[in-house]
Amino acid sequence: MTTTSEHYQAKADEALTQLAEATSDAERTRLKRARGAYLKLAAHGAQAAERAAAGPGPRIVPEKPTAAATPRASTWTLR
Repeated sequence: MTTTSEHYQAKADEALTQLAEATSDAERTRLKRARGAYLKLAAHGAQAAERAAAGPGPRIVPEKPTAAATPRASTWTLR
């Protein structure tokens, strides 16, 4: 079974062969646009597969505690 990106790449190749056989300008334009869309989808699928294989990135941890984490007086004081 082929992956999604391979499937879209095959459709892009098929659109290219149909483009060579196209007779009208409207058909050529449609096939050029379809091929571009399939190539974009194929690239997106390959990038998504790479990201999934890489796994999640490292967790971002602050270098020093935030102001909300520091203890404060819990009562009001009037001066």
